[in-house]
Amino acid sequence: MAATVLLYQLGLLASVAITLVALRIAWQHRDNRGGLALVVLLGSAATWSASVFVSSLWPGAHLAILVGNVGYISVTLVVPSLFAFVLAYTGRTKYPTRRTIAALAVEPIALTALIWTNDAHRLIWTAVGTDGEALDGISRTMGPVFPIHTLYSYVLLVIAIALLVVFAVRSRYRYRRQVAAVVVAALVPWMANAAYHVVDLPADPTAIAFTVTAIAFTWAVVREDFLSVTPVTTQIVLDTIETAVFVVDTTDRLVEYNARASELLGFAGEDRVGTDVRSVIDDPAILDTYDEMVGHRSPAQREFEAADRYLRLQSSPLIERNDDLVGHVFLVVDLTEQREREQELQRRNEQLDRFASVVSHDLRSPLQVASASVELARETDGGDHLDRAERAHERMETLVENLLTLARGNDAIQRDPVDVTSTAETAWSFVETAEATLATDCSLTIQADPDRLQQLFENLFRNAVEHGSSGESPGNSSLQVRVEALSDPSGFAVTDDGPGFDPDAVEDIFEMGYSTESSGIGYGLSIVSHIVEQHGWSITATNAPDGGARIEIRTDL
Repeated sequence: MAATVLLYQLGLLASVAITLVALRIAWQHRDNRGGLALVVLLGSAATWSASVFVSSLWPGAHLAILVGNVGYISVTLVVPSLFAFVLAYTGRTKYPTRRTIAALAVEPIALTALIWTNDAHRLIWTAVGTDGEALDGISRTMGPVFPIHTLYSYVLLVIAIALLVVFAVRSRYRYRRQVAAVVVAALVPWMANAAYHVVDLPADPTAIAFTVTAIAFTWAVVREDFLSVTPVTTQIVLDTIETAVFVVDTTDRLVEYNARASELLGFAGEDRVGTDVRSVIDDPAILDTYDEMVGHRSPAQREFEAADRYLRLQSSPLIERNDDLVGHVFLVVDLTEQREREQELQRRNEQLDRFASVVSHDLRSPLQVASASVELARETDGGDHLDRAERAHERMETLVENLLTLARGNDAIQRDPVDVTSTAETAWSFVETAEATLATDCSLTIQADPDRLQQLFENLFRNAVEHGSSGESPGNSSLQVRVEALSDPSGFAVTDDGPGFDPDAVEDIFEMGYSTESSGIGYGLSIVSHIVEQHGWSITATNAPDGGARIEIRTDL
């Protein structure tokens, strides 16, 4: 018997010590959701264990009866405080009102009054006396009110457990461990109490069983931090939202995240709840942006480039009703596809603007040819001039169609075997060349769009005649333009014997709007570059070894 009493007393002391540690931790979080209810719960449990321990030291003494009464008063607070905590914990914040708290306080207050006045009415215990076999030396015979108190306590307990179970089922993410800890903490002491009443145990183990409650809550507070950011704060439709969402507390620990966030941040398939968020974000750009935004009490938003992605990071503070900042919710939106669509749209718009100018530029040569031919036809009766004018008009129509097709993108390219020499000679006939001459040394057939290849040559020839002549007007000198084949890799080059390119400007000549002439509009070579790009070829500009400009186009890449 003595060994049993000693073991029971050691268990009570351990229960008091562990519960006080948990109480100290809960006190530090008392202003958070459910924190005050938890403080009352653990304080009452510690008082209960302490009162039973003191009673066991002086069994049968009047002190044991007084201390026992104090213990019973603490028992009346345990279940209501547990119930109030569960209401707050499971997000039923509209229920813990002053009226609800007052209603929960009625039973403990009434029972406390009845306990201290029991000698007058015997409603709690019909008889209180000494019992040599009881550990506290006191025998109590229950009165009519005590079973009502027990039933009331178990009803509240069952409701609280049901609320927790329902919440656990709905909490499909990492809070299941946290909820499980709360359920265990609530169940174990009352299972011990039920066993005491059903089985003939030598002592009531309920007070010692609260050690499990204290350990479970301490673990939940320290490891899961459930008093700072409860599961309710992160029920943000995580199952349906495709946006990456993660929640951090004020110490930058991950409290919750969805699958998209784990993929985007780089730890898919791993459980990182409780981990410092900085240790799981491996992208410096995301981390720098996070550091800029965290800690603020107002929503914030940043857009930035991370690796090969464009992201938007949005933060919303989590502020409790007592105005304490307890964490942040972050949304990470991948803008990469949106940005690519915007850039493509911008490129298309710029392309359309460019080709609107190109149309007017490229139509100039056939217009000049047509005008000159009509004028000559008026002066002579030669039908050749009218035929040439007709061809020029046909060329203008083809140019309009081709340029509009070109504006629609690369998918409009129609490749056929094309003879480079014949295409170059045809293009030369549509350019106002005056005294300039064309020489070809290029027995080469390539896969290309015939009309666009002719357009390419026309712009190259026009550029050579306009910028390669030494006279006051294009073509007044005996400029020679030559088309020749390349060998490694295959392709062709267009050279002239004019002054050549400015070495400092070679890299800029293909830019839209670049021109060395004040009257020039700078579209010719940019059109050439664009046609080359559409075909997937390469183009380089340089000066020939013996002088003059040289443009090489390599078609076999």
